[in-house]
Amino acid sequence: MAQHHIGIVGAGTAGLASAIAFARDGHAVEVFEKHPSLATLGAGVLIQPQGVAALDELGVGPAFEAISVPIARLTGLCERGWTLVDIPYRDLQARAVSRSALGSVLERECRRLGVRLHFGCDVRAVEADGNSGIISVGKTRHAFDVAVVANGASSQLPADSGLAVRSTMYEWGALWALIDLDDWPEPHLLAQRYGGTGRMFGIMPTERVGDALRVSLFWSLRRDRYAAWRAAPLGAWKDELLALWPESRPVVERIVSHEQIAFASYHHARPSRLASGPVCIVGDAAHAMSPQLGLGTTLAVQDALALARHVDAAGPLAGLQAYSHGRLRTVRAYQAMSRALTPCFQRDGSGLWRDLLFAGALAMPGSRYIMHRSIAAPRRCVRQAWAIGTHGSEGDAPPV
Repeated sequence: MAQHHIGIVGAGTAGLASAIAFARDGHAVEVFEKHPSLATLGAGVLIQPQGVAALDELGVGPAFEAISVPIARLTGLCERGWTLVDIPYRDLQARAVSRSALGSVLERECRRLGVRLHFGCDVRAVEADGNSGIISVGKTRHAFDVAVVANGASSQLPADSGLAVRSTMYEWGALWALIDLDDWPEPHLLAQRYGGTGRMFGIMPTERVGDALRVSLFWSLRRDRYAAWRAAPLGAWKDELLALWPESRPVVERIVSHEQIAFASYHHARPSRLASGPVCIVGDAAHAMSPQLGLGTTLAVQDALALARHVDAAGPLAGLQAYSHGRLRTVRAYQAMSRALTPCFQRDGSGLWRDLLFAGALAMPGSRYIMHRSIAAPRRCVRQAWAIGTHGSEGDAPPV
C-alpha cells in the first residue's frame, strides 16, 4: 500500500478521527488547528451504538469506554405526562461522554501514531492544484495528496471549496451546563421533558469525576432571547425548570450563577458533494444539522473511517470520489430527518399536535422498533455497510 501525505484542517472529533484512521494505515498525517491548544468545549454528547462500534474500529474503544458512561435508555415526556420518546438500547450500547474527554483520547492516539499536530494555525483557504490539495496557512501553502476540511459547522471552507452551500444558523439553540452530583437516581438514563414545542429540558449522565456523577443539562432557547435570559434573574428560570420537571431539583439547585451556563448555536450545512479532486469534507463541516437525532459525533467518526478505507482501496482521487458517492445520500437522509424533527422540539407553540402525534405513534405496534432502528442502527448493519462495495455504499445503516 502506497503511503500518502494527508493534510487535515481542524482538531475536533472529525479531524482527529480522520487523522487516526489514516495514520494507523501508515500514511503521513498533519493536522492544522486555529486554536493554540486542543479546544473541545461543550457539554456531553451521546454516542449511538454505531458510533461506539466506530470508535472501537478506530482503535480507541477501551480508552473511550474508560472515560464515558453507558446510556441504557432515552426517554422524553411532555408536560401532559405522556411519553413521546422511548428508545431502550437493550443489548446495544450507547454511551455519553464530555467533548473534552473524548478530544483528549483522540489527541493522545494521534500523538501515539505520529500525527503532526500544528496548533495556532488559522487556515485561510483549501483548494486543489492539479492532483494536490493545498492548505494555506498565512502566506504558506502546504501541498498534500488529500486535503480534509474538518473544522466544524461554522466553517466557510466547504463553501469556498465549492463542496457545499454556506451554512445557516437555526433560529433556536440551547443553554447547557455540566453539573456534578453526589447522587442521581437514573445514572444510565438520558431523560427529557417538554413544555409545548418551545421548552425542552434534558439531563444526560456524562462522566464520572471521582465519586461524583457529572451530568449535562440542556434547555432549548431561541438565539434572539439569550441576551434577555442573561439579564433576567436566575431564580425565575430555575422555577420554570422545576415546574416542568420537579425531580430535577438536585441538578437545578447546583446552578447558582449565569456564568455556569453557556449557549450553543446550531448550523445546517448542505453539501453538494463530499469531495472534489484531492479535497474533501467530513463531520459537521460537511453535514452540520440540528441535534435532534444525537448523531453528529457518530457520523463524524464514521466519515473518518469511510474516507480512509476508500483512499486505501483506490488511492487519493478515486478514493475521494468513492467516499463522496457512498456517504452523500446517507448523511443527507439524516439531515433531512433531523430538520423535519426540529420544529417538533424547537418552535413556539403549545405542542398539542406534536404530543398527540408522538404519543399516539408510540401506542402503535412496531413504532418503538422503528424509532430504535432509525436512531440506534445495529452494529452488524454498520459493519456490513462499512465494507466497501456492500450495497453500493458504506457508512452507517440508512434510516428507516
